[in-house]
Amino acid sequence: MTKVLNSRATIIVAADRLNDCKDYLETDFHQLIDHALSVGWSIDEVVVALSGLAEEEISVPERAVTFH
Repeated sequence: MTKVLNSRATIIVAADRLNDCKDYLETDFHQLIDHALSVGWSIDEVVVALSGLAEEEISVPERAVTFH
């Protein structure tokens, strides 16, 4: 099964690879959040900022479409 992300450009990601990638990134992701919280950012600020950064990364034309 595939997931479609981003309404402007279709990004196709194989579900098994997505789950493996999430597992791979999870520890570092939580450490990044914990670090931001430890220096005074609120959880709301952190998740909105991370979401915005992810959205910016997806919007880069050279990365707009990937096929697996």
